[in-house]
Amino acid sequence: MIPTDAPPRILITNDSRMWGGTEHYAVRIAAGLQRRGCNVRFLWGDEVVGERVREAGVPGARLHLRADGDLPGLWRLVRELRDHRADALLATRWREFLLGGLATRLARTPRMAMSLGLRVVPKNDLKRRTIFGLAHRVIVNADEIREGLLSRPWIDPDKVSVIHNGVDLSRYRDLTGGDEFRNRLGIPTAAPLLLNIGALTPQKDHATLVRAAVHLAARSPEAHVVIVGEGFLRDEIEALIAETQTGDRIHLTGFLGDVRPALAAADLFVLSSYNEGMPWVLIEALAAGLPLVATDISGTRACVDDGVNGLVVDERDPVALADACADLLTDDLRRAAMGEASVRLASDRFDESRMIDQTLTLLHG
Repeated sequence: MIPTDAPPRILITNDSRMWGGTEHYAVRIAAGLQRRGCNVRFLWGDEVVGERVREAGVPGARLHLRADGDLPGLWRLVRELRDHRADALLATRWREFLLGGLATRLARTPRMAMSLGLRVVPKNDLKRRTIFGLAHRVIVNADEIREGLLSRPWIDPDKVSVIHNGVDLSRYRDLTGGDEFRNRLGIPTAAPLLLNIGALTPQKDHATLVRAAVHLAARSPEAHVVIVGEGFLRDEIEALIAETQTGDRIHLTGFLGDVRPALAAADLFVLSSYNEGMPWVLIEALAAGLPLVATDISGTRACVDDGVNGLVVDERDPVALADACADLLTDDLRRAAMGEASVRLASDRFDESRMIDQTLTLLHG
């Protein structure tokens, strides 16, 4: 527990221009730390994030950092740290890491933490060495991300901590709205529905999912694939859907503020990405009691016990992805057992309260 006479004062930054897993993490952490009694202030770069910060009831303001050499942005960040009398800065995007590290030194803020959500081996250059030298803590959400960082001997292993993402499990119990969601998309109630949630960006590899749908049609011709998310690759994905003539089976919903009706409608959750950290969507699918088919990338093995609550396949292999989905769609009993195993795993490993408590310890402990 934190002292009631001196609640930690924490500044959180996220300069993204789109909504994705990192942004979801930043807002959830901010709201969770505030519930723990922390004095939290959030600086966002775009209204797509700012709107959700306000919805979460977290105070803040817009601060767009243009580049590493953005001196006005640096001094604004220094002023924000001083005015907030921050005990810690939590930066959540690469653009913020260097300026955030410098700003905490100039403002004499005791701690600077950076959060990394994708596996990367940092370049061996002065900029990266400086970034990791300035940071007091590095928070990652998967063991594979930590391993990638520690392949560089100049990164202090004591700085790097794994904290799994977590969700409010109670929000995913007894989900409703599935029938209405299907009706809105014109998907029959009895038709198998495969769900994918993720921004339409390269690392999510929706192209492999679209090609998998072609192969899936041979074994499960009634199956539909729903892709929830928005991004700059939408036109490219729509063109591929038209090229493969899968438009009657693949549905692009765009961004949804609440994905729970989609989860309630689904029979199976599918992750086709070739790069992730700890995918939020897998955790939400676990909490919703769905069986999973996921590519073998960073974070997947923490969420999918192969053969127990889902199946793991090689990345960028549409045939393997389609076969795994078909295997589960044709075995109702196995799919139901996997869904129950998903709920147990979510409870054991991905409770939001655990994520918030561990983060608070790193920022204030």
